[in-house]
Amino acid sequence: MTRTPFAGGLIAALLLGGCVALGWRFGPGFALTDKPLDGALFSAPPLVVQQGDDYRLTWTQGSYPYFFLPAYQAMDGRLVFALVAASSSGNLAGRRREMKIEGVANIQALKRGGAYWWERRPEPSGTFVPLRIVSSLPTLAP
Repeated sequence: MTRTPFAGGLIAALLLGGCVALGWRFGPGFALTDKPLDGALFSAPPLVVQQGDDYRLTWTQGSYPYFFLPAYQAMDGRLVFALVAASSSGNLAGRRREMKIEGVANIQALKRGGAYWWERRPEPSGTFVPLRIVSSLPTLAP
């Protein structure tokens, strides 16, 4: 009897996971200047900040209030970021956000080929907009 609920749960999880994975396929997405529904995604274009051996994509969210998190992937010797979907929860308008860039292949692509934002237009393959990479300076204690 206990195998039936387990098997049913496993099948449901696989089907749901497959549907979500299809919706989040990496590819060209929103442009840095897009204004979906409720306002601008970014108050200024995101940039990559190097702090020692760590790299982070940082941005200040524009007037668009909802949660989003760009995806990234090493492609053709460079690190490519894209935003293909956003959530309808939270209120993050005007907040500074960041995400750590992880993975040896991703860091190597970033160092060798730079960082780019993948936009949908012009279709079908979109365009790659270069992102700035900056070194952060340590903040001095008062």
